[in-house]
Amino acid sequence: MKSDEFVGNSLQTSGAQLIQFLEGKASGMKAIRMYNEAGLRLLVTPDRGMDIPELKVHGVNIAFMSATGLVNSTYFVENGANGFMRNFNVGFLTTGGLSYMGASTQPAVGLHGTISNTPAENFSHHDEGADIVVDGDVREAAMFGVNLLMKRRITIPKKRTSLHLRDVIINEGNRPSPLMMLYHMNFGYPFFSPESQLMLDPLMTTDRNGQKATDWAIFSRPQPQVEEQVYFHTFDEHPDQAVHYKLLSPATGLQAAISFESPFLSVLNEWKLMQTKNYVLGLEPATNNVNGIDAARDSGSLKMLEPGAKASFDLNIEFSKMEV
Repeated sequence: MKSDEFVGNSLQTSGAQLIQFLEGKASGMKAIRMYNEAGLRLLVTPDRGMDIPELKVHGVNIAFMSATGLVNSTYFVENGANGFMRNFNVGFLTTGGLSYMGASTQPAVGLHGTISNTPAENFSHHDEGADIVVDGDVREAAMFGVNLLMKRRITIPKKRTSLHLRDVIINEGNRPSPLMMLYHMNFGYPFFSPESQLMLDPLMTTDRNGQKATDWAIFSRPQPQVEEQVYFHTFDEHPDQAVHYKLLSPATGLQAAISFESPFLSVLNEWKLMQTKNYVLGLEPATNNVNGIDAARDSGSLKMLEPGAKASFDLNIEFSKMEV
């Protein structure tokens, strides 16, 4: 049975719409609402680096929203971690990068870079028949500094609760540039709860101090004084093979199957916060761990992009009924 036999306008079941917020700190912020007939709905924010602050499957919330709520990039001031945190709505996806991300020993350098607070250029949405697609370009540039362009495409098929994100980073400057990318993908209540199960098979897992960790898949109930825990998962080095993992949600009966593929993505950062009102699990594919650019440079793991060179990143997220 073809759905087009029953509808007069395809937007009834699947599509994308450009919207703008009119109140609070989100006032003026542009967003693109994507949705499909399979039950997937998400927001993409061109004014916030083409990130994804909201995502729902069959009406079930998947992401985490912090106390800041949605904040327009016009409020961003890079001031160490404080500037980033005041704009950090968390959401389903916050991008870190492009030339630096993670912790910094320099007070003027912000946490996770500036790209998630940079408005996009040339953004658009269109119906490609079987898919709904959103495109946009986001640039990190400074006079006498880096000139990196991120070309992002987000695709959702009309008949599946899945999305594909593809980024191409181009060095349009005249000198080699550091390349640091962080896909800060976050899961919140009710999808993420103490009963959630993380199905992951890393080669090695350490905490951010380099000590072997074994408690990374244990999730507790919220507690007011609990501090965040950060883990670094590494995998067998097969640059032509994707890394796969799943997050199961018995509370909702759903699961998320995630994969990422790029020779540049060498670590999966895990951010586990079991705090009252801040209950969130971040699963964050990245070029480096979140100890920052100084640590990456010192360890010899900092990646460089030559003038004119490109780096591609592909992430797939598929939501489905939980396998019993």
